[in-house]
Amino acid sequence: MVERKRHHSVMALHVAAVTTTSYILLGAFEWRILLIIASTHLAVDAIKVHCLKDSLAPFVGDQLVHVAILVGLAYYFPRAAEASWWATSLGAEKVKWYSAVLSCVAGVVLCVPAGGRLIAKLIEPFADEIRDDEIKGLMRGGQYIGWLERSLVMMFILIDQPTSIGFLIAAKSILRFGEIKDTSQRKVAEYIIIGTFLSFGWAILVAVLTQRTIKYWIS
Repeated sequence: MVERKRHHSVMALHVAAVTTTSYILLGAFEWRILLIIASTHLAVDAIKVHCLKDSLAPFVGDQLVHVAILVGLAYYFPRAAEASWWATSLGAEKVKWYSAVLSCVAGVVLCVPAGGRLIAKLIEPFADEIRDDEIKGLMRGGQYIGWLERSLVMMFILIDQPTSIGFLIAAKSILRFGEIKDTSQRKVAEYIIIGTFLSFGWAILVAVLTQRTIKYWIS
């Protein structure tokens, strides 16, 4: 869907999915909130797809605008969630757990798949310097490795075992040793190291923020 947003029908389906998900998670038919989410999401994505390049700056800017809109809605409609059917049906105590679960899910999405897209944009200039025949592996293997390592980092931090991240880094270093020990492949080695540090750094940042958000709700 992301790759086919230039088609009007796909863009409309994407905006509908975002708006419907917002309605379900909010638990209230606040038409002003939903209308603002739908219209701004359509406008921002249309500008990004039709007027900007598919590069790092537009990608980051697009996400920041979406986040700013959600923060603004939370500021101007602070009581919307309290009047939702989630709040009325679950009760105050269970709503805290509902919010904690949503925070955890949002953290996982931000850390794993969204983090993968961000890191891919960050290292794209370096990837252009490496010939296709210099990096060979499983199709989308690097993507799945990134997902797995960031998932493990988040799990270790959420269960209060951050020291285990060191063992994860060591294990990946050993497994990657065969790829970077050849001095003639310095570009590949640097590419792998940059991607690894970005992946672990992003995962740690998001995991710590997620952990603190969860504790805010259920502490």
